[in-house]
Amino acid sequence: MEAGMSPAAVNLESSKLHEKVAGAMGRAEIAKQVAQFGAKVPELASLQAGHFRNLVVGGGPAGYAVVSTLLDGGSSPTLWVDPAFQSGRLAQYLEVPSNTKTKLFAKFATTPACGSDGAALDPYQGEDPEKGCPLQAAQQMVVRLSENMHQNHSDMVTMRRGFVDSLDWMRDSWRIDDGRLTADCTFLATGASPQEPDGFPGLPYIPLDDALIPPRLPGHVSSEDTVCVIGSSHSAILVLKNLLDMKSGPKVINLYRSDLKYAREAPGGAIILDNTGLKGLAADWAREKLATGCYEKQGKLQRINTTKEDASEAIKDCTKLVSATGFKRNRLPELSVDGIPMRDVQHDKHTGAIIPGRLYGYGIAFPEEIVDPAYGHKESNVGLWKFMRYAREVLPAQQLCGAPA
Repeated sequence: MEAGMSPAAVNLESSKLHEKVAGAMGRAEIAKQVAQFGAKVPELASLQAGHFRNLVVGGGPAGYAVVSTLLDGGSSPTLWVDPAFQSGRLAQYLEVPSNTKTKLFAKFATTPACGSDGAALDPYQGEDPEKGCPLQAAQQMVVRLSENMHQNHSDMVTMRRGFVDSLDWMRDSWRIDDGRLTADCTFLATGASPQEPDGFPGLPYIPLDDALIPPRLPGHVSSEDTVCVIGSSHSAILVLKNLLDMKSGPKVINLYRSDLKYAREAPGGAIILDNTGLKGLAADWAREKLATGCYEKQGKLQRINTTKEDASEAIKDCTKLVSATGFKRNRLPELSVDGIPMRDVQHDKHTGAIIPGRLYGYGIAFPEEIVDPAYGHKESNVGLWKFMRYAREVLPAQQLCGAPA
């Protein structure tokens, strides 16, 4: 694919995706270029003073979705700040298989009009558009799109490396840190991190980020261990797979509250259990290994539904712990209005508004809420294409895009 290709011409469902190998940049070279990009972005301290229409904090997929939507809608200038511009937490999960189809990642990259750069799709060469792929491809896509923004739209989007420590709304704008820089409207896309376990004092904790990467596990566990894994989400299932796939691995005890659920497509294209059901590799493995009781029959795994059974005796045998029960917001900038701190930051789950017209939150830290079409329960709508679709729907609707009055 050549840079500048129109979105209509980018079609991952074509067999050309599988055939176009010759001439494509090698994966190693793509990874090298992606890793080097962040250092090319100047530091925030290099800006001596300035006023911006928009401030976007966070360089992950949600941050890019907001910045590109504002740019496409004619809202500028924008100051975009991130400490690394390496796609946020995606950079921590390069080897992790996605629960999103490759064609939806491509849709994120080809949304009109800003950043519709064919080179951003190079990491997906050879991937089946109807299946998932390693998250490294998504990470590389986001960084390449960010680089395209830096190279081609610097007149409207100022990218700077660093942290925004404080934001104070005074009179008519946000004072950023010491007040040298100001902005009319702020968008927080600051991301989230795995929740740490609570209620298991003294039990050594294996970070979820390590448990999701198979090569890191031997440094944490051995065949002498019994590892307690909490949860039945996509992440929890991948952790169970990684532990049980280990040669001379540990015994595993899985504590969960919800039975295995699988996402499925309904007539008309709606996805049932889109955010809470298992997909892709995790779903396939769960059906084959967990639903059949394969490892339980071998004595390698014990699964306990804690809403029905007492797990206290089983926990006594555990030597290590992995918690896969969700994510919590990363630290936000210190927020205040006329010098009065904002203590409880809540967002409207259908618009992203924290302070309408002034402050908004997007991404995994401030997710959109949807209702499952089959079961009627509420879900947090999280995923790259979902972030892009949400930004494209709500920002123009709230008149946050367009030229200043």
